[in-house]
Amino acid sequence: MEADLLVKVGVVAAVLLVLWVLPDWDRYRDRGLRVGRVLHLAAPPPPVPTGPPIERLAADAQRIRSQLRRLPPGLPVAKRRGWIRAYDDVLGAACQALGLEEQLTSLPEGQLRDLERERIERVLERAGFLLRPSA
Repeated sequence: MEADLLVKVGVVAAVLLVLWVLPDWDRYRDRGLRVGRVLHLAAPPPPVPTGPPIERLAADAQRIRSQLRRLPPGLPVAKRRGWIRAYDDVLGAACQALGLEEQLTSLPEGQLRDLERERIERVLERAGFLLRPSA
């Protein structure tokens, strides 16, 4: 008889506990995750992305690349360099977002930087970062 009473009390306590925890489940879950992470029992939180979304970077790269190809021949050098610098910045941000190495920003203007830009374009295309507009 005592065992039966103990089971009934346990069931009632469990139901009351569930009804008490259920409204604040998110708070208890977050608290449990924090404790689990401190004790190294739960996986660490996923990294928070920094910078603009990769989709926006891809659209900016395509837009600037097409603009660079359509620059008029008499355009001042400063404007041309500005467009190229903007393109380099977008390529660098895309490499950073995808975890790829790049030396574009550290190289001086010239042939080495142009070669690095072409290398990065190929690497980004292989990584699925579409730079060429679909035909």
